[in-house]
Amino acid sequence: MNGHRFEIDLPDEPLAAEADPDKVRQVFNILVENALRYSPGGGTVTVGARRNHDRVEVRVADEGIGIPAAERERIFRKFYRAESAARDGAAGTGLGLFIAKELVTAMGGRIWVDSTEGEGSSFSFELPVARE
Repeated sequence: MNGHRFEIDLPDEPLAAEADPDKVRQVFNILVENALRYSPGGGTVTVGARRNHDRVEVRVADEGIGIPAAERERIFRKFYRAESAARDGAAGTGLGLFIAKELVTAMGGRIWVDSTEGEGSSFSFELPVARE
């Protein structure tokens, strides 16, 4: 994968969310593909999950170009592409994060990003913990 390294940060106990497995897989794929697309070769992509009270939180972090603060709210909109991504020639339709947000919201969850320009981005989503 272009010399990318993956780090996995998972708890010892299994995590079960109240969610559609195919939709979760689709969201996860979008976030990992973006992390790879916007990370430099040799960069590390970290995938993690944890229980946060009554939610399961999944996080995909990269060491890429980061997202300017002014753009962080807009990146989940349909057809929106960050100016830095367009300028750097990163391919994309501007639909991935929009689709991810729609899927997560439909499953009763939320999605967000934490990012520092030049240091990378961390995309997280959380879903309700599965009922016993």
